Amino acid sequence: MPSGGTFAALRHPGFRPYIVAQIVSNVGTWVQITVENWLVLELSHSGVALGVTNALQFGSSLVLGLYGGVVADRSDRRRVLIVTRSCLGLLALALGLLAGIGALRVWLIWLAAGLLGLVKCFDLPALQSFVKDLVGLEDLANAVAWTNTISATGRMVGPMLGGLVLTTAGASHGFLINAVSFALVVVVLAKLRGSALAPRIPAPRASGQIREGLIYVRKDPVLAAASIIMAVVFVSAYNFQVSLALIASDVLVGDSRVYGSLMSALGLGAAVGSLILARRARTGLDAMLVWTAVLAVTQMAVAGVQDRLAVLAATFAYGVGAGLFSVTAIATLQARTADDMRGRVLALYSICFMGSSLLGGPIFGALSQWIGVPGALRVTGSVCAIVALIGLVGCQAAKRFERAG
Repeated sequence: MPSGGTFAALRHPGFRPYIVAQIVSNVGTWVQITVENWLVLELSHSGVALGVTNALQFGSSLVLGLYGGVVADRSDRRRVLIVTRSCLGLLALALGLLAGIGALRVWLIWLAAGLLGLVKCFDLPALQSFVKDLVGLEDLANAVAWTNTISATGRMVGPMLGGLVLTTAGASHGFLINAVSFALVVVVLAKLRGSALAPRIPAPRASGQIREGLIYVRKDPVLAAASIIMAVVFVSAYNFQVSLALIASDVLVGDSRVYGSLMSALGLGAAVGSLILARRARTGLDAMLVWTAVLAVTQMAVAGVQDRLAVLAATFAYGVGAGLFSVTAIATLQARTADDMRGRVLALYSICFMGSSLLGGPIFGALSQWIGVPGALRVTGSVCAIVALIGLVGCQAAKRFERAG
């Protein structure tokens, strides 16, 4: 896919204010995640409860994620995002007010997490598809790398700020910061002019569009294999909110500031990994599998250290691997997908990324209680290693078969 250099996507006038608003919003989101996860641990003293919280946020994607992709394909994505981002802001505001009066309980956090997951079913496919509307096809891979960098930057700055907010101002302020950040995104989207968006013809309304999307992915061997790889890797390697919170509390015996520093190290690594691919994102199954192997190695590294500085360094490397895998996975899907199917295919990414936590979060929490946090990391790292080995051998065998044919 052609590219105009590392900053190619930033030449588009609609992308520049959007990216600034997204930076603020991602920081606010990770402030809330940090505050919310630590609050659940304080209220429940349970890794399983923390896993359930994350599963509720992502579980709705398994049921409604593909329908969210259909909505993204046949609707004005900017308007969809205005509605979903407004809803997410109101949820954060409600949690902030409840925390402010001391009425927030675990079951209320779970209720809000379930509602957030429902909104995300429609938000994420529209959000990921909207990037193409902002920059067109030529600079799409570069824009994907930048949006992933933004997400990683939020993961880096947000937890650190969240830990500071928890220790100085209280949990309610963390939720309120996120509410304000969503309000900024809504304002930017509302002011965005149609001339700043690439021309697009929405898919017409028709019956069977979810099935149509699944058939489209199944018939493309790269998309089908990429979906399987993503599902396994996200379940095994992307339980950061659970695993790092447990490392902070159980391995390092620290407080919310330690958790925030680990999340920041992870985010810095992910930002570095994403920027590495900003000039030219590699696509394809081989690249995805190489980064899967890197994730396996870095999980083993995190599991093998206990000194705080060593854990921070290993977590940074873990983040680099996550950034490389995420950008490669999204760029591969984007490069293979027709525009009228983009929302549905990217909904599958959202289902793998968010819906997998319905399994991955509680499983990691349960594993950590059974064999300890380092043991749980070794198990999930081994799963990634097996997937990478089998996948790379399979890809090489397929290439030899094609050459022989």
